[in-house]
Amino acid sequence: MIKAVFIDIDDTLLDFSKCAEYSMSESFKDFGLQFEKFMFPVFEEINAGLWHRLEKSEITKSDLYGKRWFTVLGEFGITNIDGYEFEKHFQKHISESAEKVDGAKDLLAYLSSKYKIYAASNGPQEQQIKRLKKAKLLEYFTDVFTSELLGVQKPESAFFDNCFGNLDNIRPEEAVLIGDSLHADISGGIKYNMTTIWFNKKNSGKAENILPDFTVNSLTEIKNIL
Repeated sequence: MIKAVFIDIDDTLLDFSKCAEYSMSESFKDFGLQFEKFMFPVFEEINAGLWHRLEKSEITKSDLYGKRWFTVLGEFGITNIDGYEFEKHFQKHISESAEKVDGAKDLLAYLSSKYKIYAASNGPQEQQIKRLKKAKLLEYFTDVFTSELLGVQKPESAFFDNCFGNLDNIRPEEAVLIGDSLHADISGGIKYNMTTIWFNKKNSGKAENILPDFTVNSLTEIKNIL
């Protein structure tokens, strides 16, 4: 019997792309730079690559934050801006952004009436709580678990060890993990013997050897599973 639901935040409940584009454009303004629409896809590609390397433990989060904007700005020939300083501005604006994915609030209201709900995120603790609160989603959660709080990233089993260590009488087989990342969310949940639901928001193909129990293209579909 399912007792708990773990759910990712970025690109599952909160639309990271919209939040990041807003934060990037605001940061450009802070530094007196002209932001153009074509720039955001460049950020997305570089950022996705860095996060993938982080999830595979090839780099640390400090490395990611240190390299991200030096690399992105360098692609546009902007070399007079300190990437570390730009990162600070970007993080500030991300903390202020809370664009919800369609159906997020309705899904959480539904799930919280049946199960205990826990956030499971690789984002910063205080930032994620602030964003969930601004989006009026925080009230549905029993607790928020982040890699910053637990000291280890998804998909490492130690992340889930620490999560379940904070729960009372809930076993992995009594929990569901919902997330958009096949590697960080779904592979981690599978290894930990949790039921997994892949939110295939971008309708992309499956990665080899990562087979979720369920796949949905919208959050609304999850009501038909749980």
